[in-house]
Amino acid sequence: MPPQLSRKAIARTAIVGVAAIVAGFGSYVLLVVVARGTASTPAEYSNFAVFWSLTVTIGLGFFYPLEQETARSIAGTKPVEGGRMARYVVTCGGALAVVTSILALVLLTPWGVSYIGEPGLVVALVLSFVGYAVQYPIRGLMSGSHRTTHYSAILAVEGALRIGLPLGVLIVGIHSALPFAFVVPLAAAASVLPVFIQRDRSWLRYDRVRPALFNSRLARLVIAALSIQLILNSGTLLAKALGDPATDSLTGQILNCLSIARVPVFAYQVVQILYLPRLAAQWKSNDVRGVKQTLMVAIGAALAIGVVLTVGMVWLGPWVLSLLFGSALVLSGQGILLVSLGVAVFLIALVTSDGSLALGLHSLVIRSWALGVVAAAVPVLLLHDDVARVTAPLIVGASVALVQLAVGLGLRVSRTSHTASPAANIASNEY
Repeated sequence: MPPQLSRKAIARTAIVGVAAIVAGFGSYVLLVVVARGTASTPAEYSNFAVFWSLTVTIGLGFFYPLEQETARSIAGTKPVEGGRMARYVVTCGGALAVVTSILALVLLTPWGVSYIGEPGLVVALVLSFVGYAVQYPIRGLMSGSHRTTHYSAILAVEGALRIGLPLGVLIVGIHSALPFAFVVPLAAAASVLPVFIQRDRSWLRYDRVRPALFNSRLARLVIAALSIQLILNSGTLLAKALGDPATDSLTGQILNCLSIARVPVFAYQVVQILYLPRLAAQWKSNDVRGVKQTLMVAIGAALAIGVVLTVGMVWLGPWVLSLLFGSALVLSGQGILLVSLGVAVFLIALVTSDGSLALGLHSLVIRSWALGVVAAAVPVLLLHDDVARVTAPLIVGASVALVQLAVGLGLRVSRTSHTASPAANIASNEY
């Protein structure tokens, strides 16, 4: 990578990184305010934990792929008069919002209400999907057109609203957990307002891609992303589904532990802006040695961070969780160990997964994570201990995905010859 391009990439990463920190901090503030600043009982916080996990799972499982495919489709192209890309991707976002909202209506059945706790949370959930239907397509347009500042502004504004709005709700004297759920859709929808303040609207004039190709790629991304999010958030969702009133606090405890343990995953999603383009460029230029070195460094770093994460959570986790969320919402030592171990394996699998994508192994990535979801169901059926039953699926699902990804990635690199262009391999295996 040329030094100038490297500096530009680092600058973009820094800008997005600062915005992502604000966004992440906003999420933590919202959870802490609901846990410590309201009069919610463990059961009420459990309901909020389910709502939060569903918004994350659906948001990153359905709508984030739309951002990725939008950015991919317009990257390297120029705006044209009469371009209809913006209208098309917002329409796709609306279609996803309709589908996910219809699925959310299941939560209004007697079983669904007992699961999520109250109908008001279902309303907030549906509104969140509507907000994401606006936010993620615009994020994709900003990302694909290299408008780093505006993309970062969306992240930062959403994070700032997740900080300011909950504090405002507390100031006016509202201490029920339900109103805080509506912060999520409001922050998502309002976060795009800075984009429309600018005079330059050229980002609205990109040409529309072939719908069949776009939709096919989007569907494959959704399968992979939804599988990843189901594995990562399985603990919270399963704890409520399999628990009983006597173990209501377990759902909130797992969400809190997972939120702290996944900080390295959150950080990696910023750093990957540097990792993935470098790896893809090395592969396309037939630099197999460079590919191996980059993969070894990335996966080795993920392994080291995973070890530090697990040890740190076991050692300091109870204190940090008690400080932030209160002693009643601190997971047991066994639970902290299992959640941390699961996140550590997940991080290594995620780095390997992104490396596979950079080398064009899209089918491998989809298959690995989908089978990981299937494998995650096994401990739910076989185990009886409450904590192990809801934390083991993350470990098992991530491990199954990791093994498949590592084997497939290793075979791709080892079989690559200098007479066959990796760029040609990507073209033939991409979708």
